[in-house]
Amino acid sequence: EEDKLARESDVTVSTNTTSYAEYKGFFIYVISALALVLYVAWTLMPQSVLVALGISYYPNKYWAHAVPTYLLMLMLFAYVYVALYNTEVKTQKLLSLSNFIDRQTVYPADPAEYVWKASNGVWDLPIGLVNEVLYG
Repeated sequence: EEDKLARESDVTVSTNTTSYAEYKGFFIYVISALALVLYVAWTLMPQSVLVALGISYYPNKYWAHAVPTYLLMLMLFAYVYVALYNTEVKTQKLLSLSNFIDRQTVYPADPAEYVWKASNGVWDLPIGLVNEVLYG
């Protein structure tokens, strides 16, 4: 009886082996975690401990703080730049007709039908009708 229900079920049991992508993802996860641990250990260990371990050739500890700081500031500047670019360059002029209508505009057959209730899709409503409803 249970086998019959299992065969009629929509749930399928996979017999596939683990994909290569899963092994690759796990390997990348382990390597990145190891790199983070080594990086944090290098930044927190005193120079005398590193020399005692036989590690004498390594970058200046200044870079342990400088590179992440530079990257964070670069991300901040990029964020502000993109916001300003989109506002100043990509925004249409206020009097541009493309703010109200373009080649992709699709009007419903009866626009007044969608003024007071939600539509089942995305429709463009004529700006005159919207102004009439909003401002009477």
